[in-house]
Amino acid sequence: MRKFLILKLILLVFILNSCAQQGINSNTDYTSSVDGKYLYDMGVSYLSSGNNAMAISYLEKALEINKQPEVYNSLALAYQFAGEYEKALKTFKEGLERYPNSPELLTNYGILLAVLKKYNEAITYLEKAVNHPTYPKKEIAFYNLGLIYRELGKEDKFIDYVNKAIMYNSNYLNAYLTLGDYYYERYKKYKNLLDLKISRDYYAKALQLSINDPIIFYKLGLVYKNLNQVDLAKFYLEKALKASQDNKNLQEEIKKVLLDLVKNPKREENLNPNNESKINDEADQIKNLIK
Repeated sequence: MRKFLILKLILLVFILNSCAQQGINSNTDYTSSVDGKYLYDMGVSYLSSGNNAMAISYLEKALEINKQPEVYNSLALAYQFAGEYEKALKTFKEGLERYPNSPELLTNYGILLAVLKKYNEAITYLEKAVNHPTYPKKEIAFYNLGLIYRELGKEDKFIDYVNKAIMYNSNYLNAYLTLGDYYYERYKKYKNLLDLKISRDYYAKALQLSINDPIIFYKLGLVYKNLNQVDLAKFYLEKALKASQDNKNLQEEIKKVLLDLVKNPKREENLNPNNESKINDEADQIKNLIK
């Protein structure tokens, strides 16, 4: 499903970031302490930069020296990002055999199972992760549980778990965007104004966390357009246009919406014939902006 695939890619970025922040305990008694840490650090560095082949090469060697959960986790992720799903599954399983309560291994293995559409198995591992008493990244597990329940058609659980992710981390940007998108899509289907206002509130919070994001500007512009608040719609759409200069496809979408606002103004003051000159002036400004 397209939405799940898009969200999956976003999730992998979050997991990769959390992996990069981990490190082998320098106090551990390695067979070759310096080389073991060096191999791991190099592997994670290549993993972070997207060079999965080099990451796998270094992390396989690191695992031979030091079988810590962080090494299993990073190597499994490298296999996963390279599309080597069977090797990723095998590495996660081996890691969990040694460290059955590692919350990072539980979470990332659960995410991989979800990617492979093994949803019931994924739920089992992610629930173990959220129940881990000292896991500092519970929001990731809650968020992924929410996405799985949405795929299973259990929307109440989807909303509940994504909101739990926010409760554990009030700065979890993707949770706000996901809920904003959900309520906006629901508005388009059922035309319930309350859904549109809830969507607006989630997008507004997301904008506080990512203050110059053209996608969020665009989403808010669409919401205010549907709320018939034309001035605010134009404000956010114009900001989206200026902030999206490196994204030509998005710019074209924004221009279409702005032109539609010019051609079909709906606000009450625009329906007054006395404001015809003002409408024309605004239309000229927008046309100049989107050239």
